[in-house]
Amino acid sequence: MLQAMRGGAKSPIMKVFLVFLAAGFALWGVGDVTTGLIGGSDKAISAGDESLSPGEVAVEFDRTRRSYMPNASTGEAIQAGLLAELAGILARDVVFRAEAADLGLTVTRDMQRDAVASEQAFRDELGDFSQSRFLSALANAGISEAEYLTRIDTQLRREQIVQSVGAGVRQPEIVARTLSAFDLERRTAQLISVPVDAAAVPAPDDGTLSAWFDTVKSRYEAPALRSARVGYISPALFADDITIDEDTLVAAFEDRRDEFTTPEQRNLRQMVFDNVEDATTAFTRVDDGEDFNDVAADMLGWSVADVALGLLEKADLDDAVATAAFGIASGEFIGPVESAFGFHVLAVDEIVPGEDASLDDVRAEITAALKLEAATDSIYDSANTLEDALASGSTLDEAIRAVGGQIVTLTNIDQRGRDIDGVPINGDAADIASDTLVIDVIWNAGLDQPSVIQEGVDDMFFVVEVTDETDPRERSLDEVKIRATGDWQLVEAIRIAREKAQALADDDASFAAVEPSADFRRNGNGLDHEAARLIANAAFGQQPGTNTVVETGREAIALRTNSIIKAGEEELATTSRLVAAFSANSIQLDVLNTLARDLSQSHDLQIRLGGVQQLLVGNQNQ
Repeated sequence: MLQAMRGGAKSPIMKVFLVFLAAGFALWGVGDVTTGLIGGSDKAISAGDESLSPGEVAVEFDRTRRSYMPNASTGEAIQAGLLAELAGILARDVVFRAEAADLGLTVTRDMQRDAVASEQAFRDELGDFSQSRFLSALANAGISEAEYLTRIDTQLRREQIVQSVGAGVRQPEIVARTLSAFDLERRTAQLISVPVDAAAVPAPDDGTLSAWFDTVKSRYEAPALRSARVGYISPALFADDITIDEDTLVAAFEDRRDEFTTPEQRNLRQMVFDNVEDATTAFTRVDDGEDFNDVAADMLGWSVADVALGLLEKADLDDAVATAAFGIASGEFIGPVESAFGFHVLAVDEIVPGEDASLDDVRAEITAALKLEAATDSIYDSANTLEDALASGSTLDEAIRAVGGQIVTLTNIDQRGRDIDGVPINGDAADIASDTLVIDVIWNAGLDQPSVIQEGVDDMFFVVEVTDETDPRERSLDEVKIRATGDWQLVEAIRIAREKAQALADDDASFAAVEPSADFRRNGNGLDHEAARLIANAAFGQQPGTNTVVETGREAIALRTNSIIKAGEEELATTSRLVAAFSANSIQLDVLNTLARDLSQSHDLQIRLGGVQQLLVGNQNQ
């Protein structure tokens, strides 16, 4: 835990996200004030006169998903609970904004400027605010200057409310120091590995295998199994059969033209001053012919890297700065320009014009989207036809054939959609067998009759017909002989490796020529081994000069704890301060969470995520 705290504190990008997302999650918790996933409102989250629209929440969800779950689809992220967690975080911001409005709290430009300047993540090696670091951190976090200032505003209003509540919470220094000393302690160890080699173990004779199988036969018990036929329809089945006329294609392109437009970018340099007088002086010097970088170095001590902002879009900048920078020609200067960050002098070094994609460039993409959209629109009519056919007595085959659907057969699957040995299904049926909703219906439907039509993910509709089921049963050795033989060989190989490692551990001389490891922590940090934590637990569980055996499943390790390394005073002092601050914050949370719950009630907090989900799922299907 302490190592993670120190590591996270060193990352500027992490610090930005701690301000905007993780801090909200850690500070307020999740779930205790959310009211449900209902739709039908233009306000996704509301408290008092403050609110967030479904579109605003959807944008924040998408940004968060890309940052924290980049490999997950929108639907997968929603199913994992990201939307609910994010809603809890955003709800607290709305609640405190409502309370701040009632109290008449304000945030001045100076307060914003001080908040930005005090953020260590935006300072250079000399401790000065660096605009380039600031913009780089925001770019990596996926937010603009304007969004940052809005969040700073919310944060400052909230702090005005909560500071008085949580002030004065401290942890005794001796407690923090003791905890830190414990966590920072290191070990070194000597390790001798004995690999587990099942391939080297001869297959057992029938008598040996049979005797062993009798002791473990419960491992091979066959679970309850069901076989079923799944008939389904989905937009993807029908999309290729749909024709999109040219007029429709052109109209869609015009509606979505902004999606295919690359905005203009400008390569900018800037200086930022605390007062307008210095900014005016800097502009005058540059305008009189002095080199921009030389003036920045002379008046601010900035390097070339500090001055350079790189290629930016208008949306990346504060409104006032953007208007100024995008209002002059390449090679020109402008200033002073006031923003929340100070007074700017700007130089435009290059203009990269925006580009508009042609219809031919995106024809295939738009056509595919329109086909899927049209298929989705018609799928509900097909679902009604399917339902009517089944209700009138049609068989599953007849009903599915009438709507152009498909039927997949799943044979002998367990309650997870896997085969008799717990192995996932492969082949054409893999997608259906991995759909938890389909599997749930299979295991709740009656035998030999189609289920009620069900709506699945991605606008799929399906019907299940269970054709067979078997109860759990014991399996004979003959049924599982190949699997059982391999398992016996592995067990025997583990035993052999354990005995060899134990013999080495029992003899101190075995370690005479073994080099000690690098020093490592209780959590295994410092050890280059896949079982580092397991090894560390063993090493910290015994005194130096003591030997033991660690088993990982792949190897048995004779381990000798070599030495104990105490933390240095500087490291101990730094970590103690972090622990004290973290502990104080944890205590504050109990108080502040109570306040958050009380304010959510007094301001009638409402959370309705149905509209957000519709937007997210709709965008995913486009």
